[in-house]
This record gives sequence, structure tokens and C-alpha cells, in this order.
Amino acid sequence: MNTLIIYAHPWEGSFNYHVLDVVKTKLQEKGHTIDLIDLNKDGFNPVMRPVDLRYFGKGVYADPLAENYANRLKKAEEIIFIFPIWWYSEPAILKGFFDKVLLKGHTYEQVGQELRGMLKVKRSAVFTSGEITKEIFAYLGDPIQNVFINGTLKMVGIENTTWIHCSTVHDEAARSEYLDEVKAYL
Repeated sequence: MNTLIIYAHPWEGSFNYHVLDVVKTKLQEKGHTIDLIDLNKDGFNPVMRPVDLRYFGKGVYADPLAENYANRLKKAEEIIFIFPIWWYSEPAILKGFFDKVLLKGHTYEQVGQELRGMLKVKRSAVFTSGEITKEIFAYLGDPIQNVFINGTLKMVGIENTTWIHCSTVHDEAARSEYLDEVKAYL
């Protein structure tokens, strides 16, 4: 299976980086082809500039890296997102990825008033970590499940998404349990 990993954490000493290593190792053991987008290492600029908007409305990418990412999304059979929760949501670099890469005519189409996803992803996963429980997320309207997964991902055709979250990233037992869940998914 062709698996695209989208990784959004700037520090190689982080727990998220360890999760990335675990995921790559397990996927390699299963014979997956792995394509890694490391937004920070790539130097991706998440800021939507005037030139981006000028072309965006025409269905054209001004940022060649954004176009490259879109082409890689189109080839993926499975997508795995790995990122920390910052301020109840994804890091800004990942939000900017969606803003600049998910372009009409490339990742979704508009038929009348309906938006239809164009990506043909068989399954996907979202692996997050932070210092917040899923119960608190629920109290806040569940932004990862309702906005990120049920909104953004589904709109472009990324469905069958499993969300696994480590709610106490600095607790060794919680980290171990989380990694067991990630490995079981893989």
C-alpha cells in the first residue's frame, strides 16, 4: 500500500518524532511504500500570500511545494497525520498546508453547491498528542473529530479515519498505551 505520512512537528527530540519512527518502522515491516511530508523540514511556508490567492481562485498553485504535496496526496492509498495538539487544534503549519494545498479542481470539485472530494484514500489515521483528554475535546465541541476529520478530511475524500490520541504526553504509562494503540492500528 502507498502510505503518505504528513508530519507536523518542528523538533526531532519530541515524542511525536518517536511516534513517526515507530510508524515508519511498522509500515516498512508490512511492506508499505512510504512517502513522508515533513512540513518543517521541507521549509513549507503556511502563509497564504497575495500571489497564492490570485492563482488559488483560478485553480492554480503559486507555491510549487503546495502543488507537489497535492500530487502526492492524489497518489496515496492511505494517509497518516502525526502532530501535537496546540491550542485545541493542529499546529499552524498544518492548517496552512490545508489552506494552500487543498485546491478546487485538484483535491475537491464543486458540483452546483455541493463539494465533492477527489482523493481516493482507502483509509487514514490521525495520531495526536498533548495535555488534553478526549473528554475535554468533547466539551469543546470535539474540534479534531468534527472539524479536522469530519470536515476538512471528508471534504477532499479522505474517509475511514481513525483518531488515536495521547492525552498526557509527559506520562510514560500514557505514552506506552498510546504507542500500543498506534501499533495495533498499523
